[in-house]
Amino acid sequence: MIVIKIKTWKDWKKDFLDWVQEPRRKTCKDFVDYMEALQNRVLYKIIADTCDKYGNMREGQIQDITEAVEKCVAECAKEARKLIDECQPAKFF
Repeated sequence: MIVIKIKTWKDWKKDFLDWVQEPRRKTCKDFVDYMEALQNRVLYKIIADTCDKYGNMREGQIQDITEAVEKCVAECAKEARKLIDECQPAKFF
């Protein structure tokens, strides 16, 4: 016996609503937050190691470089979150 399942409009609508309600935005944003924290930690180490090679750098210069990198990473994370909001569907309910 062969059974053929024909999807009706209600089936398609239910599948679509189930798909939309998946927590994609939160998962994606959590991933962006995680990557931002990882990058900051790794970049601090790399900046410190690189600046240690050059003994003529003042602490103020190192701090300025670190702040510039922090701003860059934060701006990239902000743009990534904005892109997620634009691309991933929001929950209806």
